[in-house]
Amino acid sequence: MTFTENRNGGTFTRRICALLLFVAILAVTVLCFSGGISGNDFWWHIKVGEWVVEHGRIPTTDIFSWYGTEAGIKWTAHEWLADVLFYMIYSLCGETGVFAFGLLAALVMTFLMYAETRDYVHRNYIVGGIFLLLFSVVTSAFFYGRPHVFGYFLLFAELKLLYGFYDDRKSKGIYFIPIITALWSNLHGGSSSLAYLLCIAFTLSALFDFSFGRLKAERFACSDVLKLCCVTLGSVAGILVNPIGTSVLIYPYVNLSDSLSMSFISEWQAPDAKSAGVLILFFLPIALITLGMLCCESRLRLIDLIIMCAFLMLFFRSARFIVLWYIAAVFYGFRYLPEIKVKEITKRGEKILVCATVVLVTVPLFWGISGIVKTHREGALVSTVMSDDAVEAVKKDSPERILNDYNLGEALIFNDVHVFVDSRADLYAENVLADYLSLTYLTPTGEGNTSEYVDVDGMIKKYGFDSVLILKSRALYSYIMNCPEKFELLYQDDQLGYFRIKEGN
Repeated sequence: MTFTENRNGGTFTRRICALLLFVAILAVTVLCFSGGISGNDFWWHIKVGEWVVEHGRIPTTDIFSWYGTEAGIKWTAHEWLADVLFYMIYSLCGETGVFAFGLLAALVMTFLMYAETRDYVHRNYIVGGIFLLLFSVVTSAFFYGRPHVFGYFLLFAELKLLYGFYDDRKSKGIYFIPIITALWSNLHGGSSSLAYLLCIAFTLSALFDFSFGRLKAERFACSDVLKLCCVTLGSVAGILVNPIGTSVLIYPYVNLSDSLSMSFISEWQAPDAKSAGVLILFFLPIALITLGMLCCESRLRLIDLIIMCAFLMLFFRSARFIVLWYIAAVFYGFRYLPEIKVKEITKRGEKILVCATVVLVTVPLFWGISGIVKTHREGALVSTVMSDDAVEAVKKDSPERILNDYNLGEALIFNDVHVFVDSRADLYAENVLADYLSLTYLTPTGEGNTSEYVDVDGMIKKYGFDSVLILKSRALYSYIMNCPEKFELLYQDDQLGYFRIKEGN
């Protein structure tokens, strides 16, 4: 790309392109957040933070499920530090603070990625701009009040330190990685395995020295390999600085190997290539970066290929990992983007037209701001899964052994109602999850079971349920509505129904 220097030593073209991209990122992000953020899993995390602050310790057994409490199921809040931070934000600023956290986190991450790739983006505004703008859209679905947001920033920080050392062996930044991993294991233990796996990947790549076609590996000096080995061991030690101890090292693998949970939790599903949104937001940037790496004339570094394959594998395993791929791509992929020349803006008319374009891009920014104000007035900055009326109906009835829908568990927990199950799937996987799914969807459970339907009455007696809170989309809801002699309807709305199980059933 060629630029014409102005009298001040800068370039109008470079500056106006950078300004246009900056404003566009800001506008797209604000507009996408204008309808509020998801409250998925947020509400029970708040209660964990509240419990930790009030008791001054981390729970070691279940505290929210009546079944889990009775059975003494072991449970440690491995994301306790993030939960405490969210509780503090919510206590001080309410839903407005939580929304602001999500929006600001999305903007900060996007601009960190822009800053990291600035030189490459200036060489190819088309691919770089599309990539960052698509990421701005994606953030609205993933940046909200959940611990994984902290994991995004920790991943960015670790990759920056590791690549910094790869490019400059004198860099001392890698010695901070054990601190990053210690934070990671307490803020979002579910993904903390990435911390030491990345160190292992960089260490292994430093052991090879070969050239095969465009692929090239460079062996590090023994002293540099030793540094990486020490940092790897330090990263493992850092993860162990966690209330659940050594189990955090294998926790992510246990979760991913739980086929029952993976099969019905929507956010763990593989990407749906039949969806236009997924094709544009997920597969398009992957195609752009991959084509850049394949078509570039420069040598392809082994470490970049390893990191690319690792994060693509995660993404194809679960669509929720697309953000991790985006973050990693700025480190391994942008250096291979081809240079695309941009026409110099020198004429007065051209400058006026481009400046007018920048001003025009601010329109969706102000539109998004007005949308946020409207959403705030409606009290919908953070979504909820149950209406206030539904919550009050349940609390008024004061159930002791409720059978609740999995998706409604967090709302009950937030409102101090003990649940049967909730979205802490790992807690229930070895206990009641199979029975819950069988009962909710009216499907038989157990290997070798030849029955066409589940024994609803038998399940109710087995657990001693006294009430049922169920979404209308579940098969169990239809069954209950057809058995008025067994269930008394106490409340229903467009989304759910709440029933008291009559005595003798």
